[in-house]
Amino acid sequence: MRKIVMKVSSVDKLRFQNYMMQLKRAESKVEADTYYRLAKQILEKAKRKQL
Repeated sequence: MRKIVMKVSSVDKLRFQNYMMQLKRAESKVEADTYYRLAKQILEKAKRKQL
């Protein structure tokens, strides 16, 4: 897994890691999609902050 370096709060970092772990353990596609969307929201928030 490649490292994503972004300026996000430590809370968001932990949340993101948590979503990634949940994504790996997801039982169904719906569950996986949910965690993927949540993780993507954190990345979007980070991008908006950087601009």
